Amino acid sequence: MLSRSKTPITTALLAINIGAFVAMTLNGVSPIQPSTMQLLKWGANWGPLSLGPQPWRLLTSNYLHGGILHIGFNMWCLWNLGFLAERIFDPWTYILIYTSTGLAGSLSSLWWHPMVVGVGASGAIFGLAGALISALYLGHLPIPKEALRGTLKSVVLFAVYNLFFGAVGRGIDNSAHIGGLLSGLALGALMAKHLIASSDVRRNWRFAAFVAGILVLSTGFRTVKQTNGYVVPLQQGYDAFQKRQFANAIPPLEQAALQKPNHDTLVLLSDAYLQHEDYAKAEPVLQKMLQMNSSDIDARFNLGIVELKLGKFDQAIADLTMVVQRNANDPDAEEALGEAYQAKNMKAEAQMAFQKASELRKQSQH
Repeated sequence: MLSRSKTPITTALLAINIGAFVAMTLNGVSPIQPSTMQLLKWGANWGPLSLGPQPWRLLTSNYLHGGILHIGFNMWCLWNLGFLAERIFDPWTYILIYTSTGLAGSLSSLWWHPMVVGVGASGAIFGLAGALISALYLGHLPIPKEALRGTLKSVVLFAVYNLFFGAVGRGIDNSAHIGGLLSGLALGALMAKHLIASSDVRRNWRFAAFVAGILVLSTGFRTVKQTNGYVVPLQQGYDAFQKRQFANAIPPLEQAALQKPNHDTLVLLSDAYLQHEDYAKAEPVLQKMLQMNSSDIDARFNLGIVELKLGKFDQAIADLTMVVQRNANDPDAEEALGEAYQAKNMKAEAQMAFQKASELRKQSQH
């Protein structure tokens, strides 16, 4: 085994990760279970910020950890893989692999679940494992075959075991692991056959890998931003909505819904329209939600309310009748249905609906 004096890169990486954890703890961050707000303050990866005004979080998140167990396990893995990496890669190649694959892991995480806060060195560590697998398998290294075989098997088992553990464990970002591993395999394969070449040849291939990494990561960032960039205006709209600034919430939510018309964006947009009493704009949004999911009882109820406000009483009666048929214990739906009947001058039906609403409210109080 190499001494620490001969493993400067691994030692430096351990120091940076541990130093960041100590600094966080000394500044009041829980060493056991930091909150998401604390992690975000220190540079965690999160779609609304990483894909928006703060892309540097793709890098800083690789040096932050969510508690003592998290950093302890990651640093143990880095300690073991890093010492092997320093036997095989020159310092600049090691740094290139660790940084590039860490960024790839962060991008993979944003691709898979952009609204989840992510931290940890595991993407870069898996990247290191992937590069070592490629180097050991493809490179012509001056290592005895038996030792090479055993080392390769150990690294492969490390990757497989931890991917499995990440798949079945809770709170583990396996997407970052996969992104780091695949990028590490690719980088390692690119440089494997030149690891024992002259320093000039290695420098040229390292530069080629550096340029290729920038191009791939830049393309990946643009692709992820194009796919999941909607979370940036979505969060802006949500923040304004929480402050009850509905007029300010609507434009970013409209932008988010235009980019990604899924359930989350449409729900927030329709709620903002309703709170702002812009019923004409709320109607097509709610109709679209029901086209996507006809059993969405909340969207059906809100559509009935909107139709009632817009004077479309027949449609309101039809939609609100479906709501009370689906949920016979909803006093709000019964009362709204009564109002729609009343507007149509259907007095008997209105009286029955109002009476049912009153009975349901009395039952809920007991």
